[in-house]
Amino acid sequence: MNRSDLTFYLVGLRRGFNFKKMMDFVNENQYWSKDQIYDYQLRHLRKLVRHAYANVPYYRNVMKTKGMHPDDVKSLDDLSHFPVITKEDMIANYSDFLARDFERYHPWEKTTGGTTGVPFQYYNDTKSWGLYWATKIRAFQWGGYRLGKDELVILKGGTILAGDGKYRFKTKVWRWIQKNYTVPIINMTDETMSMYAKNLKRKKIKYMRGFPSAIYTFARWAKENDVDFKLNRIFTTAEMLLPHHRALIEEVFGCNIIDTYGCGDGMAGASQCNLSDKFHMNIETSIMELLNSDYSNKAAPGETGEIVVTALHDYAMPFIRYTPGDQAIVSKEQCTCGVTLPTLDRIIGRTSDVFYLPNGRVLNGISIAFDIWADKIRKWQLIHEKPTLIIAKLIVTEAYNQEDEQTLINLLRANAGEGIDIEIQLVDYIPLTKAGKHKFVISKVDY
Repeated sequence: MNRSDLTFYLVGLRRGFNFKKMMDFVNENQYWSKDQIYDYQLRHLRKLVRHAYANVPYYRNVMKTKGMHPDDVKSLDDLSHFPVITKEDMIANYSDFLARDFERYHPWEKTTGGTTGVPFQYYNDTKSWGLYWATKIRAFQWGGYRLGKDELVILKGGTILAGDGKYRFKTKVWRWIQKNYTVPIINMTDETMSMYAKNLKRKKIKYMRGFPSAIYTFARWAKENDVDFKLNRIFTTAEMLLPHHRALIEEVFGCNIIDTYGCGDGMAGASQCNLSDKFHMNIETSIMELLNSDYSNKAAPGETGEIVVTALHDYAMPFIRYTPGDQAIVSKEQCTCGVTLPTLDRIIGRTSDVFYLPNGRVLNGISIAFDIWADKIRKWQLIHEKPTLIIAKLIVTEAYNQEDEQTLINLLRANAGEGIDIEIQLVDYIPLTKAGKHKFVISKVDY
């Protein structure tokens, strides 16, 4: 048993779940029939609705207002009787979404906000967290990576708290357990990327995971500097993997990419397999609906739909018909790899820009940890307005103060480097894109 296996075993022992059984379960049901998947999801949905009716004020009020009773849920189609909710809805009615027997489920507080620009604190049941991780590990296995046995380089953000690029102690411990080598990406220079490349070669790392924009930046640097090293597999996450990202990354590192989609607030997930074609949905942790823009009907195969998820195993803070703000295209046909999980052709709506600065730095806005100000910043957007000017637009709460603003300015200045002006704008509204989405990082500068 490696240290990663031991960690999951100990967490499960303390929190009342068997992680090995969870892994056996997800590896078995990736070959289930449609009927088996449907029966499993309906069984857990009905159990969740009964709990929500008895213990969660928001859903009890919804059902009473509509004259619904938990026993009325007889098929997955009955989910349509529940309203679609957003992060803003949950923030505005936060206490009403918490179950009265909340602590019974050993909830872990989580924070999200990176890809939507809306910082949001929520809770996951520990068992739900364990099953979610099992589905992640299954996707790693599809790519030949063995968690806790093979070393993995991580090019991600979201945990950087200061300009020196240091990570939280818990993050360091977790990544040591998983044998992860961390590459801070909040800014990437020739000097730092040269150091990372040398370390990757020295450590003989063959697997990489991270934001497509960051890995693309690293790949482009490697090509321009004739740095040659090959990997066995790359796993991308958190952003939309664009065609030019995939083409260059796979060319430089000599391996296929497995792109993944995850939504911890809602426990939804989907991952590509070895064919790097379709996304297999994780049916174990959530029900994922793809709906039209007004949520009135399901998107047809080949059409783009809004992702709406129902977390099947989160009881401390249930998510029923929650939209994280992403879109996807429903597959017309199954994947030919043999896995029978339902599929998506494409994930849409998580694209971000990176800032190529005249001082030579590359700033990845997504890696700036706005989520640590979840109680002070409701929404944010970074704009590279001019070569030497970065604007941060913020919608803030009453808790936000001048000290917070100076901390943010210092963080941005430290990572953008010399010669870059930082401007903070407190606004009441941040416009959406034509597609109705919030774009959290925008570059108006050609490079």
